[in-house]
Amino acid sequence: MKKAKLTAFCGMMTALSVVLMAITAILPALMYVLPLITGVAVLVVADVSNKKWGAGVFFATSILSVLLVTDKEAVLAYAMFFGYYPLIRDLIGRLPKAVGVLLKFIAFNCAAVLTGLAGVYVLGLPAEEYSEFGRATIPILLGLANLMFIMYDSVLAKWNTVFSAISVKIKKLLK
Repeated sequence: MKKAKLTAFCGMMTALSVVLMAITAILPALMYVLPLITGVAVLVVADVSNKKWGAGVFFATSILSVLLVTDKEAVLAYAMFFGYYPLIRDLIGRLPKAVGVLLKFIAFNCAAVLTGLAGVYVLGLPAEEYSEFGRATIPILLGLANLMFIMYDSVLAKWNTVFSAISVKIKKLLK
């Protein structure tokens, strides 16, 4: 595959990813969904070429999103977990199953807590949002986030079987 075509493809995927992230300003209800979808775009690049190109798209999307996207909470969710998780998922999958599952949940929960802390203390998001249901707010939100993560991880697991045809067609187009 020629580097020029691959570079152009990665540039288009980065642009698509930044546009998806920018849509969160127009449709705030998609603030948590679009970073997940944008992470799948990184996976497409990694499938078509390799993980180095996928990492390049992740870093470029993260930097451009910080600069251009107004919904910084969505950018944090992407940059702190959903952008790079599709790239490391296969590495974690090589470990014994119990260790891999435990490591996935530790990584996700650490990223979720760090994202919340960065939102409050770095971006200045109101901490009152996290006290709506009293003391149970944070555990409830973290529990719901873990359920969402389980669904996201299962979608990524199905990627190779359901969406591999997309990667094959893109590879043919780039050759």
